[in-house]
Amino acid sequence: MNKIDISNWGEFKVGDLFNIELAKGDIQAKISNEGNIPLVSSGMTNNGICKYISETNQSELFPSNSITVDMFGKAFYQNTQFYAVGHGRVNILIPKEKIKMTENIGKFMCSIIEKTTSQKYQFNNMCSSKALIYHKIRLPIDKNGEPDWNYMESYMKHIEKLSQEKLSSLIQILLGGGIDLK
Repeated sequence: MNKIDISNWGEFKVGDLFNIELAKGDIQAKISNEGNIPLVSSGMTNNGICKYISETNQSELFPSNSITVDMFGKAFYQNTQFYAVGHGRVNILIPKEKIKMTENIGKFMCSIIEKTTSQKYQFNNMCSSKALIYHKIRLPIDKNGEPDWNYMESYMKHIEKLSQEKLSSLIQILLGGGIDLK
């Protein structure tokens, strides 16, 4: 299961799978009060979270189990409710009813979306919500030609298990003195 066979995957428009929204307010991290709600902006790390802020009425709170795609095509799964900065810098992908979004499916989708957007969008050609609606991605399909959500879930569980096994082995080697670093 390490190498994925994509020969029979299907092509889907992002807009057919997700409703794409933008923040309507203009929350600015530097003037927002500290709190425990993530504020998502463009960024390469920390799930795009630039700060944790307190509840505000300056913008809408977006639902958990969503995906954010910034203007450069960087995609993150958001497992809690969050705010997003305005001015079109962050596209919020809210799954349509047919998607039973889980953290594993969200992470799988993020990797697929980012792989195709990060090479296409840059500062002078931003990943806008209008472009993202028509952006096509390839996904595993079931016997009915629909996205195979079960495959995505099980594949990510497998990857997580392999990662845990490798990490455990590395820890055992380091703690057990199995490596001579001299």
